Amino acid sequence: MESTTKIDPVAGPSLWSADELTARDDWIIRLDAKALDDIATALDGVKRRHRALEDIMARDFPLPSMAAQLSAISGLLSDGPGVCLVRGLPVDLYERDDLAFILWGIGTHLGTPGAQSVHGDMIVDVMDMSHTGDADRAYRSPRPQHLHTDSIDVTGLLCLRRAKSGGTSLITSSLAVHNAILAERPELLAPLYRGYHHRRSGQTSTGEPPLSSHRIPVFGRRVGKLTCYFNDISIGRSLSEDDIENDVAALEAFEVFKTTAARDGLLYRTMLEPGDLQFLNNRTVMHGRTAFEDFDEVDRKRLMLRLWLKMSDWPDSPENMTLHRDRKTPKKEGAPV
Repeated sequence: MESTTKIDPVAGPSLWSADELTARDDWIIRLDAKALDDIATALDGVKRRHRALEDIMARDFPLPSMAAQLSAISGLLSDGPGVCLVRGLPVDLYERDDLAFILWGIGTHLGTPGAQSVHGDMIVDVMDMSHTGDADRAYRSPRPQHLHTDSIDVTGLLCLRRAKSGGTSLITSSLAVHNAILAERPELLAPLYRGYHHRRSGQTSTGEPPLSSHRIPVFGRRVGKLTCYFNDISIGRSLSEDDIENDVAALEAFEVFKTTAARDGLLYRTMLEPGDLQFLNNRTVMHGRTAFEDFDEVDRKRLMLRLWLKMSDWPDSPENMTLHRDRKTPKKEGAPV
């Protein structure tokens, strides 16, 4: 988008401040006894039939009493604040693998699960793996995760255990960030609409080049809606190692975007509790996490299960806002209902 193009403020239900989100609770859904019975029955059914996780579709995990709640979740994500918190899953009654089936099963009623890495990981443990030496990625370490979006439509995060201390969940409306920058530093929006190259962390053997072949806009529009895609790590890596055609305004825009997104007033903070399941629309909501201190015992460490969902009934994002253009999401007949 050229600097001469007029950029207007955006509006809609996905635009909110921290105080506005705090003042409402329509985005929080509490599971009742009937819903929990449905979940337990559906889990028992897929286990008795020895269904592999990735073979499970919505019809294999029936949740009849949750029809209204599932519809509400979909609406909150697509036409609401872009966030939904489902509370009340008794995680202490289930093993980790059972909870992965439950997360997957619920997810299939909303969208189609997608691979989270080039290795095809479909359910990811978000946990400090320092004890294994595999803590390079922020989600596998106790380091803070700065505000970002994932390269999928929806992220689902199920909390199994809290950390010893810290680990506060952070979310911000990317529409609010857009409007704040427009009001205060409008000249910096053009570089954000133009975008940045991203540098991945190695793994060239997958066929994906380390440096993205195109600039990926931070902000873009499709069918009149604003879409955001932002990963400070891969952009920052490109800026420090490649610095491809980035002028002073582009570098400043990157920094201003980060500080604006983390600003008091825009940033909503909460602590996910065991049994909380958070769904986020990555197109309109950024998420992150504060640093934490964890227990030494592995079975007491903070643990979240993460699921990515492609929403087939949503309009496609702008093509140039996709980092992993060639990473395929397996299509499952009858997945969304």
